[in-house]
Amino acid sequence: MNTNTINYFLPEFYGNFKMITTLHDMMDAHPERFYDNIKIAAAYGCFPGNIWNGGRVIIGSAAKEDIEYAVKEYNDRGIAVRFTFTNPMIENFHLLDTYCNLCMRLAHNGKNEVLVNSPLLEKFLRDNYPKYKYISSTTKCITGYDDIEKELEKDYYLVVLDSAMNNTDELFRLPHKEKIELIANHYCADNCPKRRYHYEEVGKAQLEYSRINFKACENITRSFEQIKSNRSFISAGDIFGRYKEAGFVNFKLDGRGFKKEKVTESFLYYMVRPEYIKEVSELITGAYL
Repeated sequence: MNTNTINYFLPEFYGNFKMITTLHDMMDAHPERFYDNIKIAAAYGCFPGNIWNGGRVIIGSAAKEDIEYAVKEYNDRGIAVRFTFTNPMIENFHLLDTYCNLCMRLAHNGKNEVLVNSPLLEKFLRDNYPKYKYISSTTKCITGYDDIEKELEKDYYLVVLDSAMNNTDELFRLPHKEKIELIANHYCADNCPKRRYHYEEVGKAQLEYSRINFKACENITRSFEQIKSNRSFISAGDIFGRYKEAGFVNFKLDGRGFKKEKVTESFLYYMVRPEYIKEVSELITGAYL
């Protein structure tokens, strides 16, 4: 992995397909509009209706041809498709789900990635789809320094930390910084005590093709400007400054299930030079209208 390049991981590869591919193509055609040494390394999410999906409930379905098309378009641009197969409620009989296995087979080309949480599902996937890069998910809610160190020693391509670690002295003391992925703009509240419970309830709802049965977290409705007051928020200046200097180069942008306008705002903030924001915003917006 190039430690001189900031790798961004963007939300919802299926729902935001046009926006992400348009952004990538603009970066190729007009690099002067964007910050130096940045890359869309992967787009994360799931195809609608994947029961292994976690983090957000995504209902629906996609045809085989649509899956093949999306994977090819991303991979041809050098962007990995990253499945969020982090549902913590998986049982043995869920492992044989035809649709989820179809998605894994169609992207099993050595270019793509999977976020994992459930040990049961992780073992099944590693045994059957060894060409993927496997990534430890933030949905594990690992916050203890010693436990994070142990996770970093395991056979993961990357480890996505709980945002509770952001902007702490402990974070900068961790080893294997090149293997750490940080959520720059997490909308969840700092140190939310219900995070694990919410992930479990989302997992149950995804398995049942149902709505979540708890009141949606009010933090998700906050604006991008409002979340800048979070202790866990990592500014663009800090990414290109003290974080990169310390060896952190992997940053996930939150935004699955959000309105496209909110997602666009975060893309512009982290990737586009201020003098080009209006111009790039109009082009990205045109991609999804």
